[in-house]
Amino acid sequence: MKTLRSILPSNVLSTTGVLDIEISGVAFDSRQIHKGYLFCALNGHNIDGSAFIFDAIERGAAAIVTEASRKNIEVPVVKVDNARKALSQISKQFYDDPSAKIKLLGITGTKGKTTITYLTQSILRKAFEKAFRIGTVEYDMEFETIQANNTTPESQVVFSMLDQALKNGIKHGIMEVSSHALKTWRVEDISFSVAGFTNLSLEHTEFHPSMDDYFDTKKRLFTELAKADKPSVIGIDNDYGQKLAGELKKLGKQVFTVSVHNSEADFYSSNQKMTGLYSDFEICNQNEKHKCRINLAGEFNIFNALMAAAMCRMVNADWTAITEGISSLKNVPGRFESIKNEAGINVIVDYAHSPSALENVLKTVRPITRNKVFAVFGCGGNRSQEKRPVMGRIAYDNADVVVVTSDNPRKEPPDSIIEQIMGGIPQNVATEKTIIKEADRKLAILQALKMAKAGDTVVIAGKGHETGQYFADKTIPFDDREVARSFFKVEQDEK
Repeated sequence: MKTLRSILPSNVLSTTGVLDIEISGVAFDSRQIHKGYLFCALNGHNIDGSAFIFDAIERGAAAIVTEASRKNIEVPVVKVDNARKALSQISKQFYDDPSAKIKLLGITGTKGKTTITYLTQSILRKAFEKAFRIGTVEYDMEFETIQANNTTPESQVVFSMLDQALKNGIKHGIMEVSSHALKTWRVEDISFSVAGFTNLSLEHTEFHPSMDDYFDTKKRLFTELAKADKPSVIGIDNDYGQKLAGELKKLGKQVFTVSVHNSEADFYSSNQKMTGLYSDFEICNQNEKHKCRINLAGEFNIFNALMAAAMCRMVNADWTAITEGISSLKNVPGRFESIKNEAGINVIVDYAHSPSALENVLKTVRPITRNKVFAVFGCGGNRSQEKRPVMGRIAYDNADVVVVTSDNPRKEPPDSIIEQIMGGIPQNVATEKTIIKEADRKLAILQALKMAKAGDTVVIAGKGHETGQYFADKTIPFDDREVARSFFKVEQDEK
C-alpha cells in the first residue's frame, strides 16, 4: 500500500494534514472515489474539479490534490501549481510505472493514427500472442474493451490500464498520442519503447494558435518525452515529417524513416497493385523485400501498413508476424468502411474530417468508380474554421455530387458552418457538378443514396465510427453506417 508522502508530485506548493496515511487508489472524477482514495481535482474547460472536493470526501476520499485554496477540508490537502501535471506523476508512482515494464509504442500525427494502431495490434498479436490498443475508437486491453472518451485518456487512466495489462501478462501495446494529450500532461511520465509520427496537416486550429505550435507540440513526444536511446519512426511523405526527421537526426536521435515511394527511406514499398478492396505490395527494408497484402484500399493505407511494420520491427517482431498481422486485419471501424448492398453502389464511410484526409479518400475511390463520385460531409462546430472552405473546394474538385451537411455542430448553428464550407465552392460557374445543402445529416445521406446509381460511389465522410451526433444541448444516437444500411434495407424490403 502506498502512502500519500510516497507519491507526492514534484510541484507541491504546500500541504496540510498528515502525509503518512495509506492511499488505496487515485481518481480525478469524484464519482470514482472509494474509501481511502486520493482525489485529484483537475481544472477542466467547463468544470473546476475543486467544486467536487466535498463530494469526494463524502465518498471516502482520504486526501485531496488541488490547485485551489479551500478551507474547512478535514482530510490532508496537497496544493500544487498544476493538478494535471501532478496527477501524471502521482499515477506513475502509485502504479509503480508499468510503462517501463511494457513495450509501449506511441503514434502521433494528424492522419492515420487509428488505422496504424489496429495494424500494429494485429502484428503484435501474431508476434507475441497478446497486445493492447488504446485510441480513438476504443481501448482494447485484451481482457476488456473500454469505450473511448478521449483519443488519449487522462494519465491516471493510462497508468491504471497499463498496470492491469501487466497483471494479465500483456507486455506489448500501441497507443495513439494526441496533441491535446501532449499539451495537457496526459503522457508526460509515460515510457515509450518506440515513438512514431505519421504526418501533419491543417487541423485543431481551435486548440493550436498556429501550425508551428501544432508541430512543436507533436515534436515533444520525440524530443522531450522519448528517451534518447529509444527509436523514432518518422513518415517522410510530408514536409513536416521530413523536417522532424532532420531535426531528430541533428539531435543524435535514433531515427528510422518511412515512405511509400522514396527508396532512400529505411522502410518503403514497391510493386504496388491496388484495387478498391485491397492492395498488394512489398515492404522494403535493408535490401530485403517482403510481400504483403492489406485489406484496406488506398495508397495512404499502404503507408499506414509501412508505419506499423517499422514500429513493430523496433520491438523485434519478425517479418512473418508483420506480413501475417497486416493481411489478417479485415477492416477498421469507420475507416474506409464499405457498406454492403445489392444496388451496385460503392458506399464508403470514412472518418476523414481534415482537408488532406478528405482529399485522400475521394482520390482513392475515383479509380474504382465507373460513374459518379458523391461526397457527403460537414465540419465540426467549435473546431478549426480555417479548414471549412478548404474542404469545400476539395470536395468540389474531386467529386461529381457534393452534399454539404452537418457533422457535430456542437454550439455553432449548422447553417453557419455549411455557409463557411460553401465559401470554398465556386459559385455561378457553368458546371455539370451538383451541389446540395442539407443541414439534417440523415436526410443528406439518404438524399445522396437515392440519387446514386449502380457504378456510383458515395463517400460519407467526417464521423466514421462515431455513434452519436453532438449538439449544443444534447447528443443524439447517430451512426452513418446504420443510416446507410437502413436505406438499403428499406429499398430491399420494398422490392
